[in-house]
Amino acid sequence: MFLSVCYLGLSVHAARARLRSAIDGFVPALAGLAALLGAALVYAAATGLPVAPRAGPYAAYLLIPAALLIPGRRVTRPSPLRVLAAATALWLPLEFHLLPSLPLPPPDGYNAIQLVGVVAAFYLFLVARPMGDIGYTFLLERRDYLRAGLAFAAYALVAVPLGLASRFLTWHPRLDATSVLLTPVSIYLMTAVPEEFLFRGLIQNGLARIVDPRAALIAASLVFGLAHLPDLRYVALATVAGVAYGCVYARTGKITASAVTHAAVDWVWLLLLRT
Repeated sequence: MFLSVCYLGLSVHAARARLRSAIDGFVPALAGLAALLGAALVYAAATGLPVAPRAGPYAAYLLIPAALLIPGRRVTRPSPLRVLAAATALWLPLEFHLLPSLPLPPPDGYNAIQLVGVVAAFYLFLVARPMGDIGYTFLLERRDYLRAGLAFAAYALVAVPLGLASRFLTWHPRLDATSVLLTPVSIYLMTAVPEEFLFRGLIQNGLARIVDPRAALIAASLVFGLAHLPDLRYVALATVAGVAYGCVYARTGKITASAVTHAAVDWVWLLLLRT
């Protein structure tokens, strides 16, 4: 519950501003990360999971990106290199499953350490050392949805024929009430928003400060595609998807808008297609 409140609450500008005014410097900023660490370890203890094997790795996981990002002057935005280094430190341990799991519920539920990482990223880049221009807000306008929808349609026109022709995708409808009604919300919150925060809000946004924005969009899309290795067909489809998501982000300035396109792609893929 604590992590869910943090996840949604940090989308509110006033909440971020209040938290930001309460911390000044590296040590005070660690209080928020300490709260995340405490929540993870309390949950582990309450559910009978071994605490000792988790305490050290979780603490290091939260401290390393903070040490990379927070030191420096608060009056300026963090440098793009600091942003990319801290983002990598948060992403790779989750991508390669290097941390002890935190199943919710035990023993085989959702690995909540991923949610810890997402909330830590929100806290670091929106509060402790705000990067700016990320666009983490759920207050979307009609034109944001329109741009997200157009990007989805454009991607589908390219990706579906390409996926079917390469035999990476096959037609396999799986329509049921849960998939139609509940799955899109889950995909949006648990997959699309976190990935858009990383690849668009941090990587594309950070690169756009040191290279041409169009080059930043392409580079972030390539990184997103390569994250889907080893199948090169998947890499190609994901790279094209990254371009679609990146265009929405560039036009709207909101990772929650590009996440609409992202979630729509994943949802339709799950409903109608199979790899």
